[in-house]
Amino acid sequence: MGVALAGCSATPPLAVPPGLTVAVVQQRGDIAPGRVQLRITNGSGESVTVLAASLASAVLAEPAAWAARRTESIAPGRVVDLPVPLPALACTSGDDVAHVTLQVAADGGSRSVDIAADDPLNVLARLSTTQCDRDAVEAVAHVEATAVTPRDDGTADLSIAVTPAGGDSTAELALVALRGTPLLHFATGEEAPLGATVQAADAPVMLTAAVTPRRCDPHAIAEDKVGTLFDLVARVDGREVVVSLPRPQAVADDLLAFTAAACGLTP
Repeated sequence: MGVALAGCSATPPLAVPPGLTVAVVQQRGDIAPGRVQLRITNGSGESVTVLAASLASAVLAEPAAWAARRTESIAPGRVVDLPVPLPALACTSGDDVAHVTLQVAADGGSRSVDIAADDPLNVLARLSTTQCDRDAVEAVAHVEATAVTPRDDGTADLSIAVTPAGGDSTAELALVALRGTPLLHFATGEEAPLGATVQAADAPVMLTAAVTPRRCDPHAIAEDKVGTLFDLVARVDGREVVVSLPRPQAVADDLLAFTAAACGLTP
């Protein structure tokens, strides 16, 4: 049976059914679109019908909501992942206990269930650390892949725009290298040295790195998840950081199209 305690929106939350747990996980396919999964395990003895779900954490600028257009009925013993798009992230410090609020069906209406979420792989802490590194880079300059220009030799020039932030900051950003992906690497090997140093007051610059396919099987291209997300290795005032190189969807699409063409998979 479903969760069957009567009530209305003014009533307190339902008690958590014994055995009902929620964990925050992030799978490989969640990285590029910027989301996590709420993994709900129904170890209770009754079915639970979830109408809505949200995740709250100090790492998130606002609660992250399950963007569903359906309900999810979770029978006893089932495990279900609910995808949750991430809002803006915050650079935080200290321990954070994430909380999940489930809106569940109850006697023809709905009630909320509040659960402290597990984070066994420290997904939220990792997201916060990455955001701290992004903030450190962005405080000096915005670095982004902006274009893909194929050559005739099976490589393509990846254009990387570096736009200093302006202002009086004396922080120094050293752009060390790009690291390859499961789909693409570089004419120079696993990393493409960048060798550029910028400060906030500098003029914009454009860098290039010659990319080439790492693999050519159609399956890898068709089901790509992180193949166009290069890691940017940088140093901010001497501290090494590694962040994903931002790129518009159009650049990601051009990289996949280049890979297919370079591999001889298109006419």
